[in-house]
Amino acid sequence: MREKSVLIQKKKKICTLILNRPKLMNALHVETVLTLHDAFTRIASDRSTRVVILEGAGTHFSSGGDLNYFKKVQGTLNWLNFMQCIGRLTRTMRELPQLIVCKVRGVAIGGGANLALAGDFVLAAHDARFCQVFANIGLVLDSGGTFFLPRLIGMVKARELAYMGETIDGKTARRIGLIYKSVPDEDLDRETEQLAGILLKKFTPAHALIKQGLEKSFNMSLSDVLEWESAHQAVLAQTPDHKKALAKFLDPKTKGKNR
Repeated sequence: MREKSVLIQKKKKICTLILNRPKLMNALHVETVLTLHDAFTRIASDRSTRVVILEGAGTHFSSGGDLNYFKKVQGTLNWLNFMQCIGRLTRTMRELPQLIVCKVRGVAIGGGANLALAGDFVLAAHDARFCQVFANIGLVLDSGGTFFLPRLIGMVKARELAYMGETIDGKTARRIGLIYKSVPDEDLDRETEQLAGILLKKFTPAHALIKQGLEKSFNMSLSDVLEWESAHQAVLAQTPDHKKALAKFLDPKTKGKNR
């Protein structure tokens, strides 16, 4: 029986998606991309899921595009169709109401690296390896890399990673602001679970709007942002979720425990 390219595990309000091609370092092919997209689409309407963890089976996150599969893709139109599938996956992740934590160990190369960057938080092992490999193989960045890199680390560093195609480790990725945090490999699972737990405690319907607002902000003027904030704040301030969260925040018994 053929193994599934993506495994889905649900534990209470956390859903974990696992890229499941460990023998190929979780290389991405069309089935993986479509399965991931379908999973995220279903999660978007699942109110019982509040946090998503994305990781790779075995010792690697993802080595990027499956080169054996790419050899079979002939013609501009077929390539375009595949790239558009990846684009839909990236947009779905960025528009997902829930928060996504990407857990990276081993390699995150090319499209694999940018798949991780599409999450809201990237936790990596110190010795994880990130590489924008595209210039080395005569291709442009894909999976949103052209969008993510300058926004995360600025244009100078984005040019360096994109033009040079050099590999950096988790510590370096954290130092330059590419990812949220790096930790020793043996602590990665625990740190990821801990972060997911913190996000779970803080999650309210407002998180989806905070995510949406941050995403839109690069294409909005200050006046537009202020209007957007005013409109959504006025509505959220009247919701039971806000009033419940505010009461808990002001409760002397819980003060100092909000983190």
